[in-house]
Amino acid sequence: MKRILSIALSGALCFSLAACGGSSSSTAASSAAETLTGTAKGFGGDVTATLTVENGTITACTLTGDSETPDIGGAALEELQKQVVDANGYEIDGVSGATVTSDAVRKAVASAMGEEIAEEPAASSEAASSEAAEPAENVQIEGGLQIGQSYTAAHGDKCFTYAVAVVQDDVIVAAYLDEFQFMSAADGVTGVPNSDSDFGASYAEGKVLGSKRENAAYYSENMASAGSTVAIDANFDAIQNYAVGKTIDELSTAASDENAVDLVSGATLVDTAGYLNAIAEAARNAQENQAVEFTGESDQLTLNVAYGAAHGTKCFTLASALTDGENIVLSYIDDLQFMSTDDGVVGVPNSDGGFGENIAEGKVLASKRENNDYYSTNMAAAGSTVSIAANFDAIQNHINGMSIADTEALAAEESPVDSISGATLADTAGYLNAVVAAAQG
Repeated sequence: MKRILSIALSGALCFSLAACGGSSSSTAASSAAETLTGTAKGFGGDVTATLTVENGTITACTLTGDSETPDIGGAALEELQKQVVDANGYEIDGVSGATVTSDAVRKAVASAMGEEIAEEPAASSEAASSEAAEPAENVQIEGGLQIGQSYTAAHGDKCFTYAVAVVQDDVIVAAYLDEFQFMSAADGVTGVPNSDSDFGASYAEGKVLGSKRENAAYYSENMASAGSTVAIDANFDAIQNYAVGKTIDELSTAASDENAVDLVSGATLVDTAGYLNAIAEAARNAQENQAVEFTGESDQLTLNVAYGAAHGTKCFTLASALTDGENIVLSYIDDLQFMSTDDGVVGVPNSDGGFGENIAEGKVLASKRENNDYYSTNMAAAGSTVSIAANFDAIQNHINGMSIADTEALAAEESPVDSISGATLADTAGYLNAVVAAAQG
């Protein structure tokens, strides 16, 4: 199964070690109990193995890994301790679904024993999985299409997931996944727009907020060093393809399967269920939004997302566009901005976890849509009579059905806001350009 790909690798590594003369019984025999300790890098931090050895036999093993995902790697440590004792060394089976932690345990135990598991060249971030991703199902469409988004915590507490879904009734016809995480500025990653301006002033020192898709090569290289053979963007694409053609309930049911990753061809992420749930939530949110008529097939449509700086330097824009090649069928707009924690705003998921630790004290990253009342009250104090969400909706409703070229021409006008009923934002052109960027891919 896909979740235990690294186990096969580990077997190869153990064979390589044995061929060089190493073995799990290399610890010198002693009449007295001996305590040995070794450490290796796990999923979120170090995994430490403490072994009690008597007469060359491991009689006890204690594993600690405080930074491992609690419900996955952390939960596997007790079982892995038993495997180490039973195997009298590091040649263990591992735990399905906790491959990174299992490999870290093997290396930590080997280190404690004074041995080293030979490393094979890391897999390329572009390497294909053992099971190719299936193309998205082609859905026949005749009726109204709706678009929505969600912010969730699909993968640990150091990032948050952004999902967009398009539905016809309760059937998903298009989906998009990305994730945002603070990364080291020293690694040359591409930060979200305005990272080098006022928005970035709220980052912890040495950190930058980046999209995993836009930094797929960098992020996937780190994944490969932990044993992954499929790049992060390829994983996201496989999960998106799987969602298309399914009803929201069918997707939620798949997400509830303890082996959800095995249902998705081409995906290897142990948190696949979390991403399926993110798409399902976006799809449910879409059902609350205005519908547009479309007749055709889903393979005529493309859903893309672009990140821009539509409004000043203190936020960044997320713009989605569903196109048929020439026209914007549907669009969706939101802004993310750092706001004061004193104002009781709702932050993005994991604001109170590892993600929030990389934000300046007293600040929280928040969606303007999800904090519409709060943000719009501030707008009203400055003279605005239309809420931020209503402004975004007015812009979307105006350009839905327009050609990409006509939308671009509208954005180039001196005052495009005057052409859009219900919109009052002075930076309307910026939002139009953000949608155009998404539409153009």
